[in-house]
Amino acid sequence: MNRKQIRLFLSFFILLGAFFLWIGVKILHTANASKSWPTVTGKVVSSSVGTQRGDKGGITYHGEVLYEYVVDGKTLSSHELSFGDYGSNDPSHAREVVNKYPVGTVVTVHYSPSNPEKAVLEPGIIGHTYFVPIFGAIFFTGPLLMFIFAPQSMQRVNNRSDNCE
Repeated sequence: MNRKQIRLFLSFFILLGAFFLWIGVKILHTANASKSWPTVTGKVVSSSVGTQRGDKGGITYHGEVLYEYVVDGKTLSSHELSFGDYGSNDPSHAREVVNKYPVGTVVTVHYSPSNPEKAVLEPGIIGHTYFVPIFGAIFFTGPLLMFIFAPQSMQRVNNRSDNCE
C-alpha cells in the first residue's frame, strides 16, 4: 500500500471513531442530565429475560422490562432502564433485572422534559455508559496517530532500505 492508500484507509477509521465518540458524548450528556429530569410514578407491565441469537450461534441475554407512565394525561411506555444498559452471554444479569422489576412493580420514571417519551428508571451515568465514547476515542485516536506518524515511519524505513543497497 502506498502512502495515499494508507491515509485513505486510516481516514475511514478516524471518521468512524469520531462518529462513535460524538454519539458517546451525547449519551453521557443525556445520562447526566437525566438525574434532574422530572419524575412520575409508573408501573411495570411486563418483565422477562429476552434472548438474541448471534450470527455465530451465541446467545445474548437481556432484561426486557416494559413500564407505563402518564405525562400530561397521556399514557406512555418505555423499556429503557438506564443509559448504558447491556446484554450478556451470562443470563444472570438479565435475571437480576427481571427480579428487580417484576410485573406490577410501582416505579419512579425519570422522563425528558423536552421529549416525555424518552424515559429511564435508573438515571445518571453508570459504568457501561462509558463504553461507546471509549470505543469511539480508541477508534479515533489510534488511527489519527497512525495517520500522522505512519508516513514519517514509512519514509524512514524506505530511506534505510535505500541506504542498504
